[in-house]
Amino acid sequence: GKEIPGQASLVFDVVLLDLHNPKDGIAIENQLVPESCERRSQTGDFLRYHYNGTLLDGTLFDSSYSRNRTYDTYVGKGYVIAGMDEGLLGVCTGEKRRIIIPPHLGYGEEGRGKIPGSAVLVFDIHVVDFHNPADSVSITVHYKPSNCTVLSKKGDYLKYHYNASLLDGTLLDSTHSLGKTYNIVLGSGQVVLGMDMGLQDMCVGERRTVVIPPHLGYGEDGVEGEVPGSAVLVFDIELLELVSGLPEGYMFVWNGEVSPNLFEEIDQNHDGEVLLEEFSEYIQTQVDTGKGKLAPGFDFEKIVKNMFTNQDRDGNGKVTAEEFKLKDQEAKEEHDEL
Repeated sequence: GKEIPGQASLVFDVVLLDLHNPKDGIAIENQLVPESCERRSQTGDFLRYHYNGTLLDGTLFDSSYSRNRTYDTYVGKGYVIAGMDEGLLGVCTGEKRRIIIPPHLGYGEEGRGKIPGSAVLVFDIHVVDFHNPADSVSITVHYKPSNCTVLSKKGDYLKYHYNASLLDGTLLDSTHSLGKTYNIVLGSGQVVLGMDMGLQDMCVGERRTVVIPPHLGYGEDGVEGEVPGSAVLVFDIELLELVSGLPEGYMFVWNGEVSPNLFEEIDQNHDGEVLLEEFSEYIQTQVDTGKGKLAPGFDFEKIVKNMFTNQDRDGNGKVTAEEFKLKDQEAKEEHDEL
């Protein structure tokens, strides 16, 4: 045309941005593989990782670090571009690797946002943690006393120390720094389900590590400012004290024979009606004298009020002899009562 005359010699100054072959697959360069790698990621795992995304010439187009949060996704399921889906398989927690992705396994001829069409992509990733939705808690016992006959069970009152961290070692919380134990009634919903599971069948003095996947921990939301969403948690635990709980469904049990005139004993003024104050005083006396036992770890007033309310069937604030029943006299009713 008009711009290039006939028989002209042409000079092109070229900068090569990238190149690929349509037959190329992804290329993986391992930068750091932890010495201890108990498990590698598989299809269906949920990964949390940081990344820097660049073009082959080093131009940065995206970074999870700039958002100060990990990128979280299932792997091998098509939730990310095909090259990344493949490159995230077989990684260890804590691993760093470079994944080079040709455009037909990335954003293709059209590109996206800051990514030009037909661009080769380079992702430098750091795997923070991963888990599978089918995972349960993992328990590793480090020390168990030789005399280990009493094991923790649902309803027991436990006092324990713990260090809580993420899989990469980031410390979240520690009872040691507070200078006091953490105290719970096992199986009562006072801790996340994974911790309830991890504290089962433990004896006083035992030390163990409990790894909790997020669906048994704080889930996708985490705890704002404390626990990241979808994080795997690691608890190093030492059980210091165990007070045996009561059978399930009971808040009070007798240590000996039950008086045949129980209602009359509680009804101190013999008016045929028991008020909350009379009931509370009687239960306190039985506990103080060792004749009865309350479920450990709960507030006394709340337990007694709950027991009284279950006996007060018509809700008038008074319990009569007709309303009063022992637990084993209940006809398949589920009440936390005598």
